[in-house]
Amino acid sequence: MSILPSNGEVAVKLLEYALLVEGEEYWRRLERLRREALSVMRVLEEFDPRLVGSVWRGIIKPGSDIDIEVDYEDPDPVKEKLEKSGYPVLEEGAIEVPEPLRFGSLWRLKFQTSGGTMAEVILKEHKWYLNPPRCDIFGDVKRGLKPAELAEVLAESPRKLFIPENLKELLRESLN
Repeated sequence: MSILPSNGEVAVKLLEYALLVEGEEYWRRLERLRREALSVMRVLEEFDPRLVGSVWRGIIKPGSDIDIEVDYEDPDPVKEKLEKSGYPVLEEGAIEVPEPLRFGSLWRLKFQTSGGTMAEVILKEHKWYLNPPRCDIFGDVKRGLKPAELAEVLAESPRKLFIPENLKELLRESLN
């Protein structure tokens, strides 16, 4: 047993601090980022997009971007679809790290949403898209949300956090 907090516990403490400092604005920003993500995901529907990262988890910081993975290996059709839909690609490139570190990520397209948020689409190898890795911070599978799932979250519980239950309990205890 370690006397140091886990990465997940640190993330929860950072969330607590953000809520203390930002209050209700934190939740408004999270919902806005999730709505922007859904708009982009609807454009990319044919590429089977899913929201991952901090906006999916619900633990954001002021400079958080939107991360969307797609089950597609050729960047050209994805880039074309983004640009035709009003999302000009600002930066793109291959993800050049050894496979144990890239988890099937092949290509990254960076752009800005209509709301002004930076976003990136990461093209994934099919087998990795179907079997996402475990999260380094929380230890669970980085499942993310498909467009229909994100729409449901926005309709029913836009403040929902996607973190393991034991950390949700830690958060509830410290906020009471």
